[in-house]
Amino acid sequence: MYKVVFFLLFSTSILAQEKDSFTVYYFLLEDCKICQYYTPTFQELYNSYNSDSLSFVGLFPNRFSSKDAINDFKEKYEIPFPLKPEYFQSKTKKFEVTITPEVVVYNETQEKILYKGRIDNSYYKLGRRRQVITARELETVLESIQKGEKVDVESQPALGCFIQLK
Repeated sequence: MYKVVFFLLFSTSILAQEKDSFTVYYFLLEDCKICQYYTPTFQELYNSYNSDSLSFVGLFPNRFSSKDAINDFKEKYEIPFPLKPEYFQSKTKKFEVTITPEVVVYNETQEKILYKGRIDNSYYKLGRRRQVITARELETVLESIQKGEKVDVESQPALGCFIQLK
């Protein structure tokens, strides 16, 4: 009997997660070298994980980021998902984001942050990049969502350019 109850609870949890809607929010700055470095990763993750239930959005929380500059960034780096100005910093403040690039994976249905932090461990300090990436937190989170598994990735602090909060 316990096996049946566990199976039903586990199956219901997976089904609920599969019906949920998720958004990957990238917080970006067009002239941040680290943001620019990650653009191929943005493309790869989008191509691998974008679906009806999982979407991607780039937000520019700097009041100096013009629509033209954001569009230029999108074209130059061939970003396949929407990029938007975040002048009022509503999501920046809601998610307590302070660095670009920083990522938030948000369950829109449950209104819950599943992951917040760095994309991977490419950078170990400002201006210093690893030769071998050994942790890919964002990709691990997206794999868990795609498989309908519980997201169990510890948030890691982002490293990059500071956001000037209003």
